[in-house]
Amino acid sequence: MTSEEKWKSVIENNTDSDGKFFYAVKTTNIFCKPSCKSKVPLRSNVDFFDNKQQAIDAGYRPCKRCRPDLLNFNPSQELTKNTKDIIDKYFTDIDELEKQIQNLGVNKNYLNKLFLQSYEKTIPQYLCFIRIKKAKVMLLEGSKIIETAFDCGFNSMSSFYSSFKKETGCTPKEFCRNHIKNTHIL
Repeated sequence: MTSEEKWKSVIENNTDSDGKFFYAVKTTNIFCKPSCKSKVPLRSNVDFFDNKQQAIDAGYRPCKRCRPDLLNFNPSQELTKNTKDIIDKYFTDIDELEKQIQNLGVNKNYLNKLFLQSYEKTIPQYLCFIRIKKAKVMLLEGSKIIETAFDCGFNSMSSFYSSFKKETGCTPKEFCRNHIKNTHIL
């Protein structure tokens, strides 16, 4: 590619050019992929490199936005994984869960949309799924229904019963009865 073709790729944020070359900005000492969404620099401040090692050897550091130093960088995937990890850890403590998700610094609707794309469940659906999964384990271990509901993060018995029936197709009591009946048959 000529310098002008490379420059055109930078201006257009061309993802097809990623990996074919890197560009560096003299005034910031940062190098980027052609698809980087950062502000377009002045052409006179740009150097082109065939690979990232050449840019590093010339004294440039990788951009924190487009991460040209990584083979694959998917911030949305990283964000949804972090969200899932937070839910898995704090599903029983709604206040801490809210605080941790808020600390991600992302609009809740946008985060929910990304989560749905990654895990085929919305955040509330996944939260309910995790809580019911834990509830089933507790019930089978002999915990009382009321204790299970509150220990799994439900703030009322009606929300627990409603969520449990929606997720499993039966009430907590029926679930326990069915499981005991099925284990005696074996």
